[in-house]
Amino acid sequence: MRYSKGFTLIELLVVVAIVVILALVSILAVNQSADRRYPAEADKLLIWLQQIAQRSSLEGAAYGLVAKIEGDSQATIELQPVIYYRKRWVEVLSPEPFVLDHNGTITWDMESIEADELIVQSRSVLPQINQRGEIEEVEEEDFLLPEIAFLPDGYVEPEGVMQLSFNAYKNAFNYQWDDTTNNIIMELVESSR
Repeated sequence: MRYSKGFTLIELLVVVAIVVILALVSILAVNQSADRRYPAEADKLLIWLQQIAQRSSLEGAAYGLVAKIEGDSQATIELQPVIYYRKRWVEVLSPEPFVLDHNGTITWDMESIEADELIVQSRSVLPQINQRGEIEEVEEEDFLLPEIAFLPDGYVEPEGVMQLSFNAYKNAFNYQWDDTTNNIIMELVESSR
């Protein structure tokens, strides 16, 4: 009996077919993961917004969102939660700010309100200690003003739509307050860009 020192043509074709099938499956998986990336980011923002609204109701305090703007492009790159405390908006450490990933941008389409501010802030003089240990009274100039406020009674001011869109994704995500369920809802829409 003669022993062969190689592979038959059928064995080679089977191996090539398996490699091609694995390559196609991996290419499809990579392409689909890119399409899932943006809805997953939108879901993360929805959960974060719901957390802020629920925290406002549970703690009985007004929470707001301040948009951190990138200097060059004027795009919102981060949402910083703030709380209304002692007649002024103050940044909080928990929950952490929501940083927009994947070149996401947020646009605001809110109803215009009559007053300049959502909740009037105190313009009082704040005591501060100077380098010599003496107390000085310094007027605070840098006030935080949120784009949207979650009130403890279950309302959101001002009413309107917040839209999250991505440069590489054809659709956008709208977020708005639903008065009947006292919850934020998200819907997928055609991008306005």
